Amino acid sequence: MAGLYFEDFEEGKVYRHAPSRSVTDFDNIWYSCMTLNTQPLHINFDFGSKAGAHKKPLFNSLYTLTIVIGQTTMDLTRGTLLENMLLTDIEFPQSVFHGDTLYSKTTIGSLEESSEHQDAGIVELLHEGLNQDEVVVASCRRKVLIRKRDLN
Repeated sequence: MAGLYFEDFEEGKVYRHAPSRSVTDFDNIWYSCMTLNTQPLHINFDFGSKAGAHKKPLFNSLYTLTIVIGQTTMDLTRGTLLENMLLTDIEFPQSVFHGDTLYSKTTIGSLEESSEHQDAGIVELLHEGLNQDEVVVASCRRKVLIRKRDLN
């Protein structure tokens, strides 16, 4: 399934995305080490259990956000995204831990024509990541350049 074209987006529409994913210790350690984030709260169980606020390792918040945005791709931007333009208002109101399951939803914000690209428009997306208890664990606003439908 392809993503939506600019003309398909409706301001205020909410999408609940189907892909979900439980996160594991392996994911956390792999991503943290791959990105050179050696924060012991992510990769050291002993440190996390003794010095962490929750007495256990904390799942990497940037990986959480990446998963949440990734879950939206099939419904919204697969094959129609030209570029990410802006990412703002990033929040992590609740911690994520090994074994949590991530879900996501997106509310469509503003839509505007692109002054630089005749074949594309700018779409504002509000992404929210939720855990298995429907608690928001991550959110952000994202502006993307989306391809317009080819009318030729």
